Amino acid sequence: MMAGETALDTSIAIRYLNGDQAVGAKVDALPTVVLPLTVVGELLFGAENSGRPLQNIARYLRFIDACVVVPMGRETAVSYSRTRLALKRKGRPIPENDIWLAAQCLENDWKLATDDSDFSYVDLLVVEHW
Repeated sequence: MMAGETALDTSIAIRYLNGDQAVGAKVDALPTVVLPLTVVGELLFGAENSGRPLQNIARYLRFIDACVVVPMGRETAVSYSRTRLALKRKGRPIPENDIWLAAQCLENDWKLATDDSDFSYVDLLVVEHW
């Protein structure tokens, strides 16, 4: 896994899975599709919690298997701690899972494809709004 890759957040992954053509074209053009671990968890929860869990779980797992999923470790935890503290000091809290997602992107020097404005509060995070 190299720095500079683009990671997908949950909203972008769901738009891709739901057939959004604009997002599909961008995802398909990526040399590697990176899914942060937090996104994998959120996708699987969404599939389990949906009206058609069996169909969605199978479809989501096929997508996840086609992506690169990087585990989190101690460095992710350090990045999380620094990111959360910076947000607290700014008075700009964001959802907990988004902090983990941002932390993993910062740790690995990934860009984040998202349509969520919360990520704009995270210092040094490179965000692409899709």
